[in-house]
Amino acid sequence: MDKADRSFLKGVIEGFYGRPWSPRQRLELHGLMEELELNTYLYCPKDDLKHRALWRELYTGDELQGLCTLIESCRTHDIEFLYGIAPGLTIRYSDDSEMELLQARFRQLLDAGCRSFAILFDDIPGEMGQADSVAFGSLAKAQCEMANAIYSELLAKPGGRLIFCPTPYCQRMADNQHGGADYLNEVGRYLDFDIDLFWTGPEIISPEITIESISELRETIQRKPIIWDNLHANDYDMARVFLGPYSGRSLELRGEVSGFLINPNCEYEANYVALKTLASYLSASDSWGSRGAYDEALEAWLPRFSTVGEDGITLDDLTLMCDAYYLPHENGELAEQLYQDVRFIVTQPTDDWGDRQGRLRKRIRQVVELARKLTEVHRRELFYAFNRQVWELREELEMIEQYMDWKLAGGDPATELCRSENYLPGTYRGGLVKRLQQLISFRADGALVPAGE
Repeated sequence: MDKADRSFLKGVIEGFYGRPWSPRQRLELHGLMEELELNTYLYCPKDDLKHRALWRELYTGDELQGLCTLIESCRTHDIEFLYGIAPGLTIRYSDDSEMELLQARFRQLLDAGCRSFAILFDDIPGEMGQADSVAFGSLAKAQCEMANAIYSELLAKPGGRLIFCPTPYCQRMADNQHGGADYLNEVGRYLDFDIDLFWTGPEIISPEITIESISELRETIQRKPIIWDNLHANDYDMARVFLGPYSGRSLELRGEVSGFLINPNCEYEANYVALKTLASYLSASDSWGSRGAYDEALEAWLPRFSTVGEDGITLDDLTLMCDAYYLPHENGELAEQLYQDVRFIVTQPTDDWGDRQGRLRKRIRQVVELARKLTEVHRRELFYAFNRQVWELREELEMIEQYMDWKLAGGDPATELCRSENYLPGTYRGGLVKRLQQLISFRADGALVPAGE
């Protein structure tokens, strides 16, 4: 997969819900992407008002200048700049004036030097208004005709690119007939074959994407999809952050798609491992392991965690932190061992603890020290990105250690209650969300049941 092959997209989507990255962070990202031989940056932050809510309005001069700076930065770093717009929440497909407004935005970006675009119909209702239904018959046909017109009138002749994000953008949505029972088949029939299509896999956040699933999709949509990968996205649960490796995609999958773009953590500083391991996956020849790529990425990332103190953050510290905030569907190795040790100590008698007690206490001390070391990092953005998570982990582990000491002192959960003077109801694990979570349990199989069942 030669870097010069611009038909295969490799890169980053700034497409999350939350505070967009700063201009400085974006320029730094472009430099890192060039270093990693990633060739595509898609600008579509959901909280750029003119990306979604105010799509009918043109950018002001100052706003457009900011985008011109990004376009030029991408050009300097040999990166394709993609501009994304999402009109689907409010657009009236059968109103010609709406198309004129949409084309005006495309022309504004074309004049600014952008040649590649994405039109995104994700995260919108699956039905149209009555006038649009009468005019087009189906949501898929309305969206395809709009995309086709934009491509043929504005982008085809200058060699531009257009990527289409369907309303059902994962298999579960398609199976649930979101957007219509025949939506994807209609896209395969109506969408211009020169327009690419985004797909997130079997789920919005897919732990695995198989060749078989993509082969079946290709028959339906009549083209190779571009993977919009939400594996590291955290905008649906911003109390979490995902620091594990790119995984769950075989090397052979690369031949079935037209590219991989990751939509990562909202916190810019949290995405080094995701980008580094994605690049490693894309450049691998005949063998590749996600954990090995992860270990290499952590070694490369560690120098950024230099501190003012003499006892700085170690590779084991960084591995523990990243294992604790690994991927949506799994813990890293050190975090899983920690969890199993805590589970055993909480549920089993003290005589059976063995070496688990010493191992757990060592990890607790390490997390306490890591929380302190983070306050001393030179690169303050790293502290702001991870302090909340590491501090929360520290608090939980110190509370568990108090419970462990209580059991060692003869406390018996069957006959008495362990109480803490430090962790008080309301001030700890407090607030409306925590109280709501205590009412309904979310089981491992996805079932919602009343707490205690």
